[in-house]
Amino acid sequence: MIRQPLHRLSLTLLLLCSGASADAPAPGDTMQLDTLGMQISAEEKAAIIRAMEYGREISRKAEKINGAPYRRDAHAKATGCLRATFTVNGDIAPRFQHSVLSEPGRNYRAWIRFSNGDMTVRPDAKPDARGMAIKLMGVEGEKIAPELRGPATQDFIMTNTPAFFNRNIFDYVDNMSHLADLQRTRWFAGIAPPRFHPKLFYRAVQTVSSEIDSPLAPQYYSMLPYQLGNTPLKFSARPCPGMTVTGGIDRSNPDYLTRAMAQQLEHGGACFDFMVQEKVAGADMPLDDAAVIWSETDSPFIPVARIEIPPQSFTDAAQQQFCENLSMNPWHGVGEWQPLGSLNRARRLVYHAVSRYRHGENDAAMSEPDSWCLEGGDQCDLSAELHRTKSRWPLPRCFDELYQPADGSPSPGCIASGDTDETATY
Repeated sequence: MIRQPLHRLSLTLLLLCSGASADAPAPGDTMQLDTLGMQISAEEKAAIIRAMEYGREISRKAEKINGAPYRRDAHAKATGCLRATFTVNGDIAPRFQHSVLSEPGRNYRAWIRFSNGDMTVRPDAKPDARGMAIKLMGVEGEKIAPELRGPATQDFIMTNTPAFFNRNIFDYVDNMSHLADLQRTRWFAGIAPPRFHPKLFYRAVQTVSSEIDSPLAPQYYSMLPYQLGNTPLKFSARPCPGMTVTGGIDRSNPDYLTRAMAQQLEHGGACFDFMVQEKVAGADMPLDDAAVIWSETDSPFIPVARIEIPPQSFTDAAQQQFCENLSMNPWHGVGEWQPLGSLNRARRLVYHAVSRYRHGENDAAMSEPDSWCLEGGDQCDLSAELHRTKSRWPLPRCFDELYQPADGSPSPGCIASGDTDETATY
């Protein structure tokens, strides 16, 4: 029961390096790998190139499975792209006031892409990793990756598990050497050479076993570390306290996660607390071992911003096409912000090439959004997309349950009001 989903996810993660096959250097030629100014050792460069080589054949297989349009090689199925706002908390600590968090109270418009982790488009009921990727627009500061053209944006990419099942790029490429031969679980245990990775195998099983009621329900994690100003940290998005999630959706529908969000956002909203977790001295918080879960006892998550998702419609064809063309990259960022570790360095070299390859095959323009308007700019009518439910008027009047009218009649409880007016726009 474990082998097939584990194989799917391993294949998916392998494909993070495969979509760039058209741009991959020749086997063994490390000089052709453009490191974009990053300090990368010869061993790490060789590992990244090997990952690209192993991914070529599997990339072609993935394209045949999914067909047109060419989809992402991981998190291929979007369950929805939503308009949102991201507001920096007014009481954010000074040590976190860098990059997009530098101004307390600052509000950004954002897009959020929720997704299933597999490389193929499958029914939502299948156990899988779940993703949440946030793109902030209107950000200010120098880009950390100038090769990423277009308006400056800041992306926060997360999944609903706090750790990865490969520690670093070297684990990753060793794992792929077996996957390239379709030896699905061979890296986790074997005798030639001797190896046994039960903890990492457990992490892999955790990753592919997720079943959720709604993409708005889980907590999401960065898995990999970043540096904000002088502070190494990880980040996370957790549903706001007291937020309820629509239930009762028929899971036999292959797109039930999309329907669950659509039902909730028809008349109500959703929100998440965006949090950071600092690396603290003396704790087991390595920067290049993604399989270690940083202890929340040693370093609790600290809320630094609030993500609010207003009532909205998001399932029309134009918005789905926009969602398909949206590029998420951990190196979309500005100012004093830096992805850390060998896996993040590999992502910089690979993700952009993957996106270029996909957009080229789909004959789609590659650009960054600058607003909630699908075509860009701020001159668009969003009255059909964004909803606002107006309070019933007159407002209901509720009395204390112990209240007794002077004439001795029963307590009136709540006096009902009129109907809800849902014609206004958000």
